[in-house]
Amino acid sequence: MLRSLKLMPVYDSSSCDLIGDVIVPLLRCSKLYFRGVGYFTSSWLRLAAAGVAELVANGGRAQIILSPNIETSDWHALMLGEKAKHDEVLKQVLERNIRDLEESLERDTLNALAWMVADEVLEFRFAVPRDLSSEGDYHDKVWVFVDDQGDRVALHGSFNDSKKATLNQEAVSVFRSWVDAQIDFVELHHRRLQDLWHDRNTQFKVCTIPEAIRMHLVNLRSTRRRPYRLPDSSTVDTDLAIVEGPQCSVSLRSYQEDAVGCWVKAGCCGVFEMATGTGKTYAALSAAVDRHKALGRLALLILVPYLHLLDQWARDCRSFGFNPIPCSGDHADWPISVRSRISDFNLGGPSPLCILAVHNTAASSRFARIAAKLNPDVTMIIGDEVHRLGSRSLCRALTTRASMRLGLSATPRRWFDDEGTRIIFDYFGDTCYEFPLDEAIRQGFLTPYEYHPELVTLSSDEEDNYADLTAQIGRLMEAAERDLEAAERLKKLLLKRAAIVNCAESKLPRLLDILSDQIVKCARKGEEPRYILVYCPPGRHREVLRAVSSLGLRCHEFVHTVSRSDRQLVLNQFADGEIQVLVAIRCLDEGVDVPATRVAYFLASSTNPREFVQRRGRILRPAEGKDGGHRIRLYRRAATRPPAIENRRRCEYP
Repeated sequence: MLRSLKLMPVYDSSSCDLIGDVIVPLLRCSKLYFRGVGYFTSSWLRLAAAGVAELVANGGRAQIILSPNIETSDWHALMLGEKAKHDEVLKQVLERNIRDLEESLERDTLNALAWMVADEVLEFRFAVPRDLSSEGDYHDKVWVFVDDQGDRVALHGSFNDSKKATLNQEAVSVFRSWVDAQIDFVELHHRRLQDLWHDRNTQFKVCTIPEAIRMHLVNLRSTRRRPYRLPDSSTVDTDLAIVEGPQCSVSLRSYQEDAVGCWVKAGCCGVFEMATGTGKTYAALSAAVDRHKALGRLALLILVPYLHLLDQWARDCRSFGFNPIPCSGDHADWPISVRSRISDFNLGGPSPLCILAVHNTAASSRFARIAAKLNPDVTMIIGDEVHRLGSRSLCRALTTRASMRLGLSATPRRWFDDEGTRIIFDYFGDTCYEFPLDEAIRQGFLTPYEYHPELVTLSSDEEDNYADLTAQIGRLMEAAERDLEAAERLKKLLLKRAAIVNCAESKLPRLLDILSDQIVKCARKGEEPRYILVYCPPGRHREVLRAVSSLGLRCHEFVHTVSRSDRQLVLNQFADGEIQVLVAIRCLDEGVDVPATRVAYFLASSTNPREFVQRRGRILRPAEGKDGGHRIRLYRRAATRPPAIENRRRCEYP
């Protein structure tokens, strides 16, 4: 009986064998065994064979709740046992191979595991987040043992059920129901497990093996050769086949397949220089799937510039079979999750490992210390909007713990920053695949367009300021070539002068004139203007929003203050025509596509080609009503200074 055991309050793996000295004696004295664990493998059964065999001999049974990250071979054994519950022939096949249970657990563990599932000696259920979009995993480690006298022992600690866990520094705390000061702890842990088992947990839903099969919830480990032979295939339901590891879940375009092939040929290092809207994300994730298949194991590190892209990439990762751990200021517990998953991965735990981090977080010293534990031979890094990673502050995110490197950007070269550009290409390698905007349009993957510059003049005050700054710039030009301090002053003056053009007072009145004309034209046709996007200079969007709204147009801002949860709602309302005009600033430059757009006005002038390419790419994705027969026109006209307002619009208004 459990009371007969001399149990210490805490056991530490440095001074004892946690399985042999604690788990096995408790199993031998038990009639019921409850377990909640983040990670389970059949190797644990082999180590605890003596205790499990005696639990069964006592007429006992075990109920185990685990996270759906499991060895491929173990999953097949569980499915085989589940099938045998309802297939007497298959059950007899399993039973013929079971003689002494302890010996079978040690020598033919998988067959014994399947038999015990079939005989309902062991019952497994999988804990998954009720919100399937959540990034959380069931990661608890708790045990409850019950003997035939009703006495109970609860353990709580960090120990997973795997052979690899025996190599870790681990500890468990012990609580006994017959000790008054400890009974509350036993009750609490027992109740937590029972609530979870009976699906009363508010955070996690528990699924049986048939439900897990039907919902495709299980994430299998690497595809190693199965260490046992299944019975004749005629006895196994072929509908139980599970895809092993991540896979490409979309039909790639030919150029995306070419991109992956070029990257592999380049030694799995390089940059995809592909126009915005041509599917760099899918191509990159397909490359990751290719590496996982080739190596059998993969640690995937993805770096993205913004929080809204973290959500977008997480959805795409899951569609390819990756289960990412998000890392950002909004995910305070990421260090614990990442450190734990890297440790499990390095000890042979579930593969692939996928870490998804925003640039700022990835550039932190804390992230670097944790990422230093990655094995470079099986680690791949994807840098989204890779041009940003060339900056002095963000280049610290470029860990050396990745032998496979893939950068993504329509414009990987940094504007007026040769050093930053060199950092990018020295780390990721040269551009290994190009798919420029003109080629994407020619092949019909992006929408043709027309371009209409609208020239406006500066006010007298603006002209005076512009001339004064130009004179100062001229005096600094020569000194800036020799003196670093002068070069910095020159840079500030250039930015200050550019801001005059960027924020020219006459832009907004001209925009309102153009929109007023468009309203009149649409009214004559019995229509209303829709699908209009306005890019504003930083700090001016509220003024523009009020002015455009005064024309009677339904407007909404799309800036950093719009919550991530509201952004998709705003974009959907824009696509449906409920919102006629979106007023945006730089948060639309990268990563957020607005394919419903038919007309775009650029009040924010820029000589940086990257910004122009990125903004153009936001609206050129094909959408209903945007086919090759409805072109966006492009016109260029001479100007004495950079155009102060750019108007891109379609020749036929929808």
